[in-house]
Amino acid sequence: MIELYSCRNCIHDAGQSMHLGPGQGFCIKHSSVISNPSDTTCKYLHRKDLASFVVDEGRSEHAAEFAAFSGLVSLSEKKHLPRVNYSEKYCWERRQFDPIVNSLASYYKSGKSWVFIQSFAGGVDGRRRLVHSCLSRRYMDRCVSWSSSYRMVLSLVQEMQDTPLFSSRVLLMDNGDPEDEVREQARWDVFFTQLSGIQEYGFHSGIEELMWASDSVNGGLSDLDWQALERELSSACPAWIDKIIKHAEENDAFFSQPAEEYDDSF
Repeated sequence: MIELYSCRNCIHDAGQSMHLGPGQGFCIKHSSVISNPSDTTCKYLHRKDLASFVVDEGRSEHAAEFAAFSGLVSLSEKKHLPRVNYSEKYCWERRQFDPIVNSLASYYKSGKSWVFIQSFAGGVDGRRRLVHSCLSRRYMDRCVSWSSSYRMVLSLVQEMQDTPLFSSRVLLMDNGDPEDEVREQARWDVFFTQLSGIQEYGFHSGIEELMWASDSVNGGLSDLDWQALERELSSACPAWIDKIIKHAEENDAFFSQPAEEYDDSF
């Protein structure tokens, strides 16, 4: 249960989750390698599995608990952890290279952040979807706006209609659970990260139906039935897309601003 408050469940460690991304992670917030992501946290924790406004009280309590630390902290020992620079050479020398971590370590070197984020959109690779969802949510949280984020969220919703896939090497098998079971849990990790992003967009845009988007897929969620969820998403996702576009049009924001003008400082 304590791992829910670790980097593995934080959007700033976009390449990992409770069941994805073995090995080291990378925190965009602190620009640091995370040596032990399951036992690392900080006061800026932004949970992947739940929308921020749903866990606002718990988020504040966590921030208060680790307020005295400016950077990463050992979750179990509550000790400061030094910032560790990423080295691609170091990773290759030790045969630990991870292309996702390598990309995330270049986040602030990539120019316009929305271009970097959109490069992870599309396809069925589940880990790339996780990254896209986390970075989109982080962008929304930093700019505290919906008008510059709706295109990212539209991409996020559209890709939810296809089941994410995972290669064996990206699954976290530390607990000795059967691979099929870990793969199933990884699907839920990605889904809840995406769903929380839709809900946070609903919060910023004031679209109540999206704030409580979970109500539209409650049958599959209540029983954690993936097949039932897929059936519900086949009708919910198009409805969410229509809602996002209609709201943007009504507020004169639908493609009214050239992408080149988006703020790229997040």
